[in-house]
Amino acid sequence: MEFLSTRYFGNTVSDYLYAAAVFGITLSGLYLLRSFGLARLKELAKRTKTDLDDLLVDMVYAIKAPEYQLISLYAAVKYLQMPPSFDKGLFALLLVVLTIRAVSLAQKLLDYWLVGFTASRYTDPAVRETVLKSARVIFKTVLWVTAAIFVLSNLGVNVTAALAGLGIGGVAVALAAQAILGDLFNFFVILLDKPFKIGDFVILDDMMGTIEHIGLKSTRVRSLGGELIIISNTRMLTGGLRNYKAMNQRRVVFKIGVTYQTPIEKLRRIPELIKGAVSAVPDTRFDRCNLQAYGAYSIDFETVYYVTLADYNVYAADHEAVLLKIGEAFAGEKIEFAYPTQTLFVNKQ
Repeated sequence: MEFLSTRYFGNTVSDYLYAAAVFGITLSGLYLLRSFGLARLKELAKRTKTDLDDLLVDMVYAIKAPEYQLISLYAAVKYLQMPPSFDKGLFALLLVVLTIRAVSLAQKLLDYWLVGFTASRYTDPAVRETVLKSARVIFKTVLWVTAAIFVLSNLGVNVTAALAGLGIGGVAVALAAQAILGDLFNFFVILLDKPFKIGDFVILDDMMGTIEHIGLKSTRVRSLGGELIIISNTRMLTGGLRNYKAMNQRRVVFKIGVTYQTPIEKLRRIPELIKGAVSAVPDTRFDRCNLQAYGAYSIDFETVYYVTLADYNVYAADHEAVLLKIGEAFAGEKIEFAYPTQTLFVNKQ
């Protein structure tokens, strides 16, 4: 057995044979586990109601043959005397490959959670797709940055010192990116709190329009004039935005002035006339009508009623009908609407 004791590159023939056996056994074991163990698990997963276990099995099936071979090679060379550079290179290669695989698996799990989360909170497919795209970009960035730090740290790079060396520059970058980070944070606020969603009609300062897209940094609003307005997420949440899509009903307040020549008996009847006009229009609920003031040229009444539907077109049609019926009622009672007039009294000497 002198041949087995012969050395080549610092290892005996028996060492090479032992390493080859370890490589074969490890590789065979991994393939057997994949062929029989995972196949059994896949059958069991099909019988359950949840699809999470199916996803986990598919994720393991996604591991490729070169990854099995690399793991087996790493296990085999542990029994050989190899140059430090070879060991370090093989370890780095294995670390990078497994980290990439781990990030890929983590992305699939996060995507599974995101799809379920958005499906339970957003019924509009366009909204779901927008939220999914934005969230995927953020989580993907975080995962890859974390993976890069993990790999560098395990390869002996002093990540803490490197980050500390970037401290001053990091502060400068953070200050410069303050607005961007604020918009990014507010995107998550919009995602979770849902103050508005795609399709909502909103008013912000002198801007009004329909939400068309919600992005990581900005929200796009299609104005009534047709142009696309880009507004930062921070301003959308801090500018006193009014969301009319969330309305359940509309409160309508208006004033009517009659002439001073109107008899007191008819003044007392005006609230009832207006109440009857409002009540005769569908989808309205009368609240009150009161004599409010003796104005400069009119006696003023204030009326409040509700349109029980939020649609603006319904409100416009109902309010028009209410005003026309008030005009008909006043004409029947010979009550005159006031308009700016001036009376001149001449004193004859």
